[in-house]
Amino acid sequence: MTNLRVPQLRMVEHLRCDDLCFGLAVVKAAKFRGEEGWTLPGCKFTRNRIEAFNVCKKMHAIIETNGGLPKPPKRNQAA
Repeated sequence: MTNLRVPQLRMVEHLRCDDLCFGLAVVKAAKFRGEEGWTLPGCKFTRNRIEAFNVCKKMHAIIETNGGLPKPPKRNQAA
């Protein structure tokens, strides 16, 4: 019997837009109802790249004002 499984692509491999990164913040690219764009905090979706990048900058500012992200534990201290 032949293998009828179709390989699944990762979600971002078929998108024409990329994730947006600014400092410590990342806005992920996604596809919603057949439209490509970016997911924003609060379950929002936008197709406007400038809006998504501005949100990414604001997220970075919030992370920095709250002390940044904690450093990962050292490997020798891991369980």
